[in-house]
Amino acid sequence: MLGSAVVGLILLAPAAPVPVPPPALVAPADRTQANQFGSMIFNTAQTVRGTYHLEVGMKDLLAGAIRGLHDEAGLKIPEDVLQAIDRAGDNNEMLNLLIESRIRLGNLPALAGPRSLFAAVNGFKHATDPYCSLANQRINSIVSSDNDFYIGLELEGANGQRWSAYLMEFQIAAGALPASGTFGPLPKLDAVPSPAGFPWRVRRVIPGSPAQRAGVRPGDTLTHFNGEEITAGNANRLFAKFAQTGTGFDRNTGQPLPLKRTLKFKRGNAPPFEAVLETQHYVPESIFGVMRKGEGKWDCLLDRDFKIGYVRVGPVEEKSDVKLAEMLDDLIRQGCRGLILDLRWCPGGYVTPGTLIAGQFLKANDIVAQVRSKPIPGSAPLPEIMRATAPSAGKFSDVPILVLVGFETLGGGELIAAALQDNRRCEVMGQRTAGRAALQNTIEAGFGHLQYKVTTGATLRPNGKPRGKLPGSKPTDDWGIKPDPGLEVPITADLSAKLRRWAEEHALRPAESLESLEFDDPAKDPYRTAALAHLRKKLGAPK
Repeated sequence: MLGSAVVGLILLAPAAPVPVPPPALVAPADRTQANQFGSMIFNTAQTVRGTYHLEVGMKDLLAGAIRGLHDEAGLKIPEDVLQAIDRAGDNNEMLNLLIESRIRLGNLPALAGPRSLFAAVNGFKHATDPYCSLANQRINSIVSSDNDFYIGLELEGANGQRWSAYLMEFQIAAGALPASGTFGPLPKLDAVPSPAGFPWRVRRVIPGSPAQRAGVRPGDTLTHFNGEEITAGNANRLFAKFAQTGTGFDRNTGQPLPLKRTLKFKRGNAPPFEAVLETQHYVPESIFGVMRKGEGKWDCLLDRDFKIGYVRVGPVEEKSDVKLAEMLDDLIRQGCRGLILDLRWCPGGYVTPGTLIAGQFLKANDIVAQVRSKPIPGSAPLPEIMRATAPSAGKFSDVPILVLVGFETLGGGELIAAALQDNRRCEVMGQRTAGRAALQNTIEAGFGHLQYKVTTGATLRPNGKPRGKLPGSKPTDDWGIKPDPGLEVPITADLSAKLRRWAEEHALRPAESLESLEFDDPAKDPYRTAALAHLRKKLGAPK
């Protein structure tokens, strides 16, 4: 990433709700609120239009906002509104049409509070591309998680834009934000609906976090918070307390002061267990090896006889390149003769550590990627050529590498694979990747202290060919990363999902655990089985 604004694409665009008939009776929305709403959406559209890397008209953006409102409400756009969009001759007509559409949609729960703003702005994707959207309101610097409560776990529902909408609604109720552009009465502070579903289930645990070290796992149910049982009646009140990140700030570091939470969890039929977790800034683990050792370290030798190493790259976080460098140093000390670099579930992330990861396998000044982007006012321009740079370049530039890719390899994972493939630094095994190459920047959304992710360009392969798959791209076009001839690995989507789940469980196992997991056995993974056989043949008998 350049600064903290440019991100690799991580999420697929959500599917639009299935259209349903409109309610029989819906009270019209307040016109004053609708006028404020329309003005705010219009201003955001102007900013997006000036930033998006392709030409896009205000009419198209505002039409997208109208579609976004109807998508969120689960309704078809009425035929008379579609005709009015076609007839609209200038921006003022389109603005009035947006306002009238919002009034006509009325006081639907799906559009209450700030949800209309979210729906309309996210509707811009219909005029731009599926990856332009509001950026989730983060409380941390973790690219793969916007809300981990500073303890390293996510709750089902309390993430993504449901979390951002909750934060905005809570801040409005607390008087910290104006209610401009929102709809309906202001909720009471202790009655702001929690975004977490009830019961509170753990959606995800982040490796390297306090929750991971305490043995919390996805699927666990959080039943008590600080000694109080969580019920449907008190969930809103307790969530507001649970979401607090600290009681003040350290004068020296500027970081929130630690906050201890006593949590009780239930896991299946096992006895409940309790964990005392303290909020803290931690470095998430996103580079994984074969067996976890103490103090966040990994043993990365997969085949000790042939000295074949194995490293899996997850989300490309800040300092992911530093962790990889430590693992490569350890492999070099152990006499590693070949490396399996697993990018199957790498969703991308920050651009800068991604280029540094690729550079460690290349020589200084080798091209990592080419860039085509629109300059953003106030931001440093991106280089047209990204190169491997000292001191990280060349750290691991001689050992044979086999890169594993699949249809869940996205963005930054594809950048790394393309860099190594075009520089003839590796062989690529697996299946064709997704084809994500968009460069995005964040701009002010104009409300709720939120940011909007807008596509400002794309990264190309080092050889200048495109990596991104467009809506009209054909299988014969240049997009994504293809495995080398003869190195395709047939696999079903179901088996790939199972392997991913195994890999995530493997990453969460504490260092002291003796638990045996499916991912421990490479023979159960067609990719690693084929990779080991290929590298053993290439390397010859152990020396």
